Amino acid sequence: MASCCKQVREFVDFGKHLHGKLKELYDDLSEHAQLERVKMLLDFLSRHEQHMEESLARFEKESRHGILEAWLEYSPGLDVEKVMDRFHLQENPSSDEIIQIAMDFDDTLVNLYKEVAEKVNDSKVKVLFKNLLQLEEKEKIQVARAAMMLWEM
Repeated sequence: MASCCKQVREFVDFGKHLHGKLKELYDDLSEHAQLERVKMLLDFLSRHEQHMEESLARFEKESRHGILEAWLEYSPGLDVEKVMDRFHLQENPSSDEIIQIAMDFDDTLVNLYKEVAEKVNDSKVKVLFKNLLQLEEKEKIQVARAAMMLWEM
């Protein structure tokens, strides 16, 4: 459900917060993982999420001050807990389940950034969201590649 008027900064913060929560999830699952392959996957995903959180923090720091304060007339809801609640993992998930969840989370941000980039009118804000979209898409590909390499072990 869309709510009116959020600042660009809120979208970047949402992405940082979501990546941070995912890192916590993967760390927690890794502590209880019984299979070494699953533990390796979870450790990789945890590092990936930390990297993404840090990348968004750098992105925020390096962005021109004014653009982050820009208001968006169109803005979907940004509730990290709701996103986290949509996905449920068993206590000892398989590597396939973990990979699927990781891809679903990445899709959440890819779709959000794509949707905003398509709907905003300001060209500078549009470019910013296209850059965020490219960052997320690139990271999604890296996760898929790492998962495939791990699968082949």
